[in-house]
Amino acid sequence: MNIVYALTRNVYHKIIPSLKSLMEFNPKASVYIVAEDDELPDLPCKAKIINVINQEWFPPYGVNYHNQFTYINFLKVVYPTLLPKLQKVIHLDIDTIICEELTPLWQTDIKGKWVAACPEYRGTYKPFGDTYYNMGVAVINLAQMRKDNIEPLMVEYLNTVPQKWADQDAWNKYGIEQDKFTTIPTRYNENVMTDITNNPAIVHYCSIKNWYEDAHADRRGYLNKYLYGNG
Repeated sequence: MNIVYALTRNVYHKIIPSLKSLMEFNPKASVYIVAEDDELPDLPCKAKIINVINQEWFPPYGVNYHNQFTYINFLKVVYPTLLPKLQKVIHLDIDTIICEELTPLWQTDIKGKWVAACPEYRGTYKPFGDTYYNMGVAVINLAQMRKDNIEPLMVEYLNTVPQKWADQDAWNKYGIEQDKFTTIPTRYNENVMTDITNNPAIVHYCSIKNWYEDAHADRRGYLNKYLYGNG
């Protein structure tokens, strides 16, 4: 099972709870971290670090480079190049807590698809059709993306067309147009935009302001278990 995170230097510490929860339930997972250094301090597990500080796909003159999201988010569309030996990965945003073993998610049938992800059932932002997928948790078929050579198209799109939700818009535009999405159960990406479940496999703190710092944030108990050393 290959797990990938991506993060900028200023939020390195915020990945720790997610990694701790991942290792509790999935100790044999291979972890890859797309980051701005060759090493990250005090990780609770072994991880392969991919240093992208000198990346050239998304230069500062790109129209989305200075919006609310950083270039690190955009790099999901070039995972096939950044991770050339891998055929498939699970991408996790750092604001996730894993609550169980993820083999069923890893075994999702993505033959012929680029991505398995959860729709934002509670969201109203649907610019590319009747569905809009949240990419904070996603099974990504790197082999199929290479076969379809979709990277250059999405990179150009992100560099030239203003986006509201960064790379997520690129995934939805081309994934929906070309029928390259398949759906995963909400419990694998439980958040305020998808839905709240009774038995989450992954809790995702997307759209919660100050999710890491606010002790009273929604679903805070899942985070606190690992934030305060009890996980």
